[in-house]
Order: sequence, then structure tokens, then C-alpha cells
Amino acid sequence: MDNANECGTSQDLPSRLRLLGPLAGWCGGHPIELGPPLQRAALCVLVGHEGRVVPKDVLISGLWGDGPPNTAEQSLYTYIAGLRRALEPHPGRRGPYIILVNRSRGYALERGKVRVDVEDFERHLAEARRLRGASDLRGGLRALDAALAYWSGPALCGVPGPFAAAERARLEELRLSAREDHADMLLGLGLHQEAARTLTELAAEAPLRERTRELLMLALYRCGRQADALQTYLDVKRLLAERLGVDPGATLRERYELILRADPSLARVQDRASGAEVPARPPRQLPRAASVLVGRAEELVRLRSLLSPWDGGPPQAVIAITGAPGAGKSALAVQAAHASSHAFPDGQLYVNLQGATPGVERLKPIDVLGRLLRALGVPGEALPSDEDEAAAVLRDRLEGRRTLILLDDAAGPEQVRALLGLPSGNTVLITSRESHAATDDCVQLVLGRLLRSEAVTMLAKLVGAERIAADPAAADRLAHLCDLLPLALRLAAARLAERPDWTVRDLGTRLEDRRRTLHELESGRSAVRSSLELSYESLANGNGLDRLAARTMCHLGVLHVASLTAELVSALLGEPVDAAERALDRLARAHLVEISEPGRYRLHDLVRLFTIELADARLTPETRKDALLRTLGFYGATARHASTVLDPHRVQLPWPAVPQRPLAFETVDEARNWLAEELPDVVAAATQAMHSEDDDVARLGAYVGFALTWQLAMGAHHREQRDLNRQALGVGERTDDQEILSLAHGQLAHALLNLGKETEALPHQQAELELRRALRDRFGEMRALGNLGVVLLKLERYAEARERTKAQRAIAREIGSDVGERHSLVTEATACLRMGDLTAAMSLIHEQLALAQAAGDRYHEACGLTLVSELHLKRGDPQTAKSYLERGLRVAREIGYRISECESLVMLARVHRLLNEPAQALAYAREALAARQRSGYKNLSPLVEDELSAIETAFPELRAAREASPRVALAG
Repeated sequence: MDNANECGTSQDLPSRLRLLGPLAGWCGGHPIELGPPLQRAALCVLVGHEGRVVPKDVLISGLWGDGPPNTAEQSLYTYIAGLRRALEPHPGRRGPYIILVNRSRGYALERGKVRVDVEDFERHLAEARRLRGASDLRGGLRALDAALAYWSGPALCGVPGPFAAAERARLEELRLSAREDHADMLLGLGLHQEAARTLTELAAEAPLRERTRELLMLALYRCGRQADALQTYLDVKRLLAERLGVDPGATLRERYELILRADPSLARVQDRASGAEVPARPPRQLPRAASVLVGRAEELVRLRSLLSPWDGGPPQAVIAITGAPGAGKSALAVQAAHASSHAFPDGQLYVNLQGATPGVERLKPIDVLGRLLRALGVPGEALPSDEDEAAAVLRDRLEGRRTLILLDDAAGPEQVRALLGLPSGNTVLITSRESHAATDDCVQLVLGRLLRSEAVTMLAKLVGAERIAADPAAADRLAHLCDLLPLALRLAAARLAERPDWTVRDLGTRLEDRRRTLHELESGRSAVRSSLELSYESLANGNGLDRLAARTMCHLGVLHVASLTAELVSALLGEPVDAAERALDRLARAHLVEISEPGRYRLHDLVRLFTIELADARLTPETRKDALLRTLGFYGATARHASTVLDPHRVQLPWPAVPQRPLAFETVDEARNWLAEELPDVVAAATQAMHSEDDDVARLGAYVGFALTWQLAMGAHHREQRDLNRQALGVGERTDDQEILSLAHGQLAHALLNLGKETEALPHQQAELELRRALRDRFGEMRALGNLGVVLLKLERYAEARERTKAQRAIAREIGSDVGERHSLVTEATACLRMGDLTAAMSLIHEQLALAQAAGDRYHEACGLTLVSELHLKRGDPQTAKSYLERGLRVAREIGYRISECESLVMLARVHRLLNEPAQALAYAREALAARQRSGYKNLSPLVEDELSAIETAFPELRAAREASPRVALAG
């Protein structure tokens, strides 16, 4: 009896097929003869659509592609008959068939009648993902071992046809991703040697897979082989350049940089339970708990019961500690968080929301979400720019975990609403001056004053028991003068510690002299202000450095920014930088400023409020104005200089003559870092100045905003650019300053254009042009014409755009503006392209590219390379477009031009789609999506989404792979 008929005698035993290796089948333990190669290919198509009807034309296409022979349909009948002889339990009969059945227009392999190893493989992969999500890495490893055990060679080995080729590629991608996941779990369990061996083999097998190299670098580093880890990066960088002409991705570059500097986040730690080495520990961001926390015993017990319930149940989802300023909310929250840290093994996160910081803008929910996601391991380039999307990613990251998030100093419920609703087992602990009683699933703890005995005990611990016991009545009086609030008590104790010659009664007498001031402020603020006044007077009456520190304290209330540097305070005071640095260090020793990081200082919230009042009381209006003008001059001059260092070809907007000299930057990176770090404070200073009633201050504030033009544009800070220039427009209208009005109209148009509001941008751009002509400013008129051309392009008024651009170029050549000429050529070439005049567009853009490259203008080079690539695509030449796009992408990344980077990535995805290279197309499209999210430039969203849709339409197997294994697809 032959093998096929053997199957017919074993009706109770379903057939088994092996696709993960040389194609083979069995029935009842005996091999099945599956026939010639194309018959096997037909079986693979049917298996791939198990349970669904496969039309004949789909089968034919899967076997022969777009060029089937004339005998294709007849051959198909032969293959179906052969498969029935192999699979059906009664192959000698003519129907009814129970495994391979006829349906309208095609055939179907009945679900469950044939057992296929691919299904078992994918089932084990899904189980591995589930176990990993539940933090069961050992279980996940076992599931992956079981999945990979099904492989005995290349999938569908020897099977011809387009369908088999696509399915082979899909399965191979799943296998490689599974091996990477296996190695990743080994790393998670501290098995670094095993992971390194696995990944070394995998890198030899698939040398261009960046995730493999990234994991191998980490494994080698944790094995103490830093040099080998770095060489791994250099090897893949060379291979990518030689074979694909691209650079390593951002994640791989970031891993290389971390290893290069032996970043502590890569360090190995010991798992306390098993003793095994594991990757860098979960985040532990809680500030140090206060060394003296007196009282609050009842509140502390209550908090611990909510954070770590006695019955072992899940912790309370949201807890809010509210009360007056200075009540010790933050100290209590930190103490409770430390005491309950064992209940949150997956990490404790901390963010100061700056909700009640006088004069400083509170953190936006999207910024808070970004900090939390980075702490949880989400790379910076993958952070969503949309608040709801970021909140969803946070919930996904915390699923199955037990993590505590301490949100300190919330302005109110609205600031934290997006951060709530986390998976069970996680807790958000909030401190705030505002009530959170209406917040969903929240337990609120209202913190009042200390008991008298607790306040006196706190003084004794801070000052010394003997000193307090020497005059109990005076100690009791001092406690009440401090309103029984911890912050005021701590500051009062600090003054006593600094002045050992004072008795407790001496300090009490000083506080009593300020009863009117205490009465003017609410509860805790009264005692804080009196203590701060004492500290200030001590400095003002001290030596030269103390007096400089006191003067500095007065001046700090003039400028409302979140952080301070010695260079900034130098401008504020009109003193040398070293003097400003000494003054700040003296204030830090007096606990009146805090060192947030080396070289950077911040004011405690209540101290900041005191300095604002101090500036109003101790400085004349002229002194305050001069200090603010000096600071604005420093900020604006340095911002302009930094932008020029980054790109000397960009035209800076006009800037008034100021005596302040900008910081000197030795490298481009120094300039870039200064702009990135100081941008929020410079924006805040410009905004503060433009709200001033003093016209001189308001005008200079507007110019500081203009100095940020290129940083805001290149970094895609379009909302900040819009808001600053709306304020500048108000300043120009109020002061009737035609120059400011012109600049504000032009910059506002630019911001609105980048926010997708072309119709709103047009009147502002036209207004700038009219003002420039009225001012007889030929250069300004030339720029305004060029920018008007860009707006008209976005409005699809291409003929008008071309007309304005030609006018721009005529003026540019008249006045000798090379950058204006380059800009006009790009815009006109774009207009010609949109109107279908490809020849004119190609001539114009090649002229522009030659000029940009000769001048070394990387920004205009990036613009030109993108456009010439699009022209080659229009001409049906994707291969040439690819080479231009790869150059353009490199340039855009080097200069930090995020919009151009995203456009280049989208077009590279399109190029690879047209070249029939699905894997590369999908990779570039996903990279474009990440770049779009980083930039916040939503105008590019349709471009990216349309290309992703086009790729899945052109290569339906990619959609099938994503639906079958979404997590693997996203990692591809």
C-alpha cells in the first residue's frame, strides 16, 4: 500500500505538514508524497488561507506570478487532484471531499483537518509575548524554545512561486525576531554569556539586522568586553554603508554612545532573590527623605496603608496630599514613598510639576509624560508628541507592573488628569495646594499644621535639645510665630544654627516685630516670609560676599525663569561671571537657592515669591528696568550667536545694538546644547518682557523672540513661535513700531504655515510685504516676497507663487543676496513641479543645488536634494531619486532639520516600494512616522499615513504579517 493510501486507512489521525524546513507531510505517522514542486506550492497557498476560499486566479498568481503559462488552469486541476490523493481519507472516491473542498470560484483547505507546524510556532510566539508582558521571563524563554524547535531548515525549502517567496520572507522575519527576543530575555535574566553566544551566531547569519547588533553590543558590554561591543557597532556601520549606503539607526547610535562613555544605565546589578545578574535596575528617582520628620505619624500610617495595604491587595490608584504652602506635603510624600518602596519593585518615578512656582510656567502634561516614558526606557526619538497617544503608551508600559509615580506640586487636577487611569497595581501620589476631592478613584489627605508639641520637638531636633529646653516658653512662642508649619520651622531653626549667639527668645522677638507682615500673608506664607527676611538682612549686614549675595537675591525677583546660571546672573547684576558664581554659591550655602545640577541653580517656590516682593520693595523702577534689559540683551545676543554658529548661512533677523556680549561657543555642539537647554527660559523671559508696560523692555522682548527664529523653526517649535510673535505683534501695534510689526507679521505667517494654517498665514505675509515696501527695505522686501511665494505654494496658487519668486530673485540679484537667490530657485522649482513643468523645475533646482553646495549652505542643500528626488520620481526614475534622498537625509540629520528628515524618509519609503523592496519600504515608513512624532509637525501626518497604506496595498503579505504578529511587525 502506498503512502497516500496509508493516510486513507487512518481517518482518526489528521495529516501533519512541515513548512518550517523542507516541505513534508505525514499521516498516521507515515510520510505523505506531496508531489512535484508546483503542487507543493499550491498546497502552501491553500495552507496560508486555511479555512478560506482561495479563488483559482489567486492560486495561479501564487504559483506563477503575473506571467502564468497558457496551461496554468489545467495544471492547477492536476495539482488539486494530486493533493486530494495525498490528503483525503478516501482518495479513490470522487467526493464529497472533506479536507480539500470545492467552493464557488475556488478551493478551500478545511480548518482543523491538517495540522501545520507554522500554527504551533506562532502559538508559542504569542504565549512568549504574553509571559514577557507578565514579567515571566523564564516562562517566555521556554515558550520561545518550543517555538524555535519547530524549525529544521529554511521555511518552505525548495517550494517555488511568488506566494512561497513572500511567506518564506515573513516566516524568516518571525524566526529572526524570535531569536532576538530569546536573547533579549536571556539578558533580562542576567545570562549575558549565553546571550552573547546566541547573538554572535545570529549576527553572522543576518549581518544587517540592527536590533541583533544592538543586543549583542549590550551583551558584550555586560560580559566586560567593552572593546568588542564598540567594534560590533563599527562593523555594522561599515556593512550598512557598503551594502545599503545608509548609516546605523538612531537607537543603535545611542547604544554605541552609551557604551563609549560606560553609561551607568548599562551597568549590571544583582537580583536579590536569585542572585542572577540583570540589566540596569528599575528607576529609583525619589528625592532623599528628610532627615528630620517630626509628627505626621497618623498621616504616615494612613499613607502606608494605602500604598501597601496590610491584606496584600493592590495599592490605591491615586492619592493626593493637599494643604497650605509650607505644610510639609512634599516631605511627607517622599517619606511615605520611601517607606513603601518595597511594594513597587518595578520602580519609583518622580516629577516636580512646578504647579505653584511663582513666575514660572507649570509643566505641561505632555512634558511630564515624556519624562516618565524616558525613565521607563522609551527612547527619546520614539516619544509620541500627542498627549493622548503618550498616555496610552504609558499605560501599556505599566501593564502588569507595580510602579509608584510621585507628582510633586501639581497646580490642580487638570495638570495630572492625563496621567491617571493607570493599570491596577500602579499608584500616582500627588502633592498639591489645590483640592483633588473630585478626581476619580482618588483618596485625598488634607495636611494641616503640626501639634504644638510636635513643632517644639522639631525645633529641638534641628537646633539642639539643650538650647530649646533653656527657655520652653520662648520655644513655644517661636513655634506659634512659625504658624506650626514645617518649612517655616526649618528656616527659623537654620537662622538659630547660623547665629549661635542668639537665644530662642531673640529670634522670637525678631519675628514679633513683623506681625503686620505675617498678618498680610496667609497662614504658612507669613512665617516663611519673616524667616526669609531675617536671612536676607543677615546677608545684607554681613561682609562683602554676603552683601553681594543679598543684592543678588533682590535682583533674582526681576526675572521669572525656572533656572539660573552664573552667566545669566552676571547679566542680571551687571557683575563679572565669577562674582555672580560666588554669590550664587553663598545663597546655596544659606539654603536660599538650590543646586539642581552642576552650574545650574533654582529657587525654592516660596523663596522665589519672596524675591519678587523683595525686588519691588528694594530696587527702584530704573534699577529693575536696567537689570531686565541687561538680561534680555544677554539672552538675545547669545541666541543669535548660537544660531549663527549652527548655520552661518541663515539670515538672522535685525537685532538692536546692546552692550551685552554673547557667550563664546567653541564647537557647534556647545551652541546646539545651549539653545536646547535655555530655550524654555529664553521664551519665558521674552514673554515676560513683552507683557511689560515699559515700551523699551517690551520692544527688546520682541527682538529676543525674533532671535530664536531659526531654533524654533528648525526644531519644529511652531506653537512657541506662533505665541511669541502674536505677542510681538501686540508690542508693535502698541508702540507703533513698524520694524517690529513687519518682523512679527512675517514670523507669525511662518509659524501658522508650519501649523497647517495657510489661509491664516496669507494676510500676515502680505502685511509684512507691504510694510517692507513702505520702509523702503529692499532686503526685507526680497525676503517677504520669497516667503509669500511659499505661502502661495501651500495654497496651491502655483502661478502666483512663481511670479512672486521671480520678483524675489530679481531683487536678490540686484542687492547681491546669494541666500535670497537660492531660496527663490527652490520655491520656483517647486511651483513648476506642481504645475507639471518638469523640465523647468529640473533646470531650476540643479542651479539651486550647485549654488548651495558651492556656498556650503546645508539647509538649502537639504531642500534642493528633496526636490530633485521628487522630480526623478515624477519621471519614473526611483533609482536616481534614491541616491539623492540618501544624501538629503544625511544632511537633514546633520543640521537637525526635522521636517526635511521626515520628508526624506517618506520619499525613501516610496522609492523602495516602487523598486519592489517591501522590507526597506516599510522600515523607512516607520522611521518617518517616528520622525514625524519627534517633530510635532502634523502637516506631514497624511504623507506618512498615505505611504504606509500604499505599502500595505502593494505588499499585502506585510499586512498579513502585521495582523498575525503585531508586536513583531512593529519591531521590524
